[in-house]
Amino acid sequence: MGERPALDDRIAAIDRIFRELTWHGQKHAIHTLTRPEIGLTMPQMITLLAIHDSGSCRMGTLADATQQSGGTLTGIVDRLIDDDLVERVRSVNDRRVIEVTLTAEGQARVGQVLDARYADMERILAQFDDGRLDQFEQLLDQFLHGVRGQMPREEDPAREIGA
Repeated sequence: MGERPALDDRIAAIDRIFRELTWHGQKHAIHTLTRPEIGLTMPQMITLLAIHDSGSCRMGTLADATQQSGGTLTGIVDRLIDDDLVERVRSVNDRRVIEVTLTAEGQARVGQVLDARYADMERILAQFDDGRLDQFEQLLDQFLHGVRGQMPREEDPAREIGA
């Protein structure tokens, strides 16, 4: 009987840490994106990273990957086109199909985001020695595997953006 309260306390503590990590992670990402040299919103970054990860893609595929409605995504893509970060092109496989792809400027901006994320993670993880870093990576991977296992089946096509 004494084990259940201890387990409940651990689960509550881990959930609190996870919520705080999520909160600070979002704040940190927004801070990174609003740097003058990057100048993106969170939905724009998510969209750019999804296009980067998949190459050219149809709007429907992009909507699924980013978990955004078609109307919302159209507005985001239009703004990214205005900023010369993406373009609409005809599919090489089917000329009737229009796909969205990164421009050279879009590729460069994604590179800036990924470089900034890497530099930030490098600073955050500097306190870990190699052994702790390996252990931390394994534990996070195990946790992520558990989280993915709890997702409803209809959400399986969506994947992590920028992974």
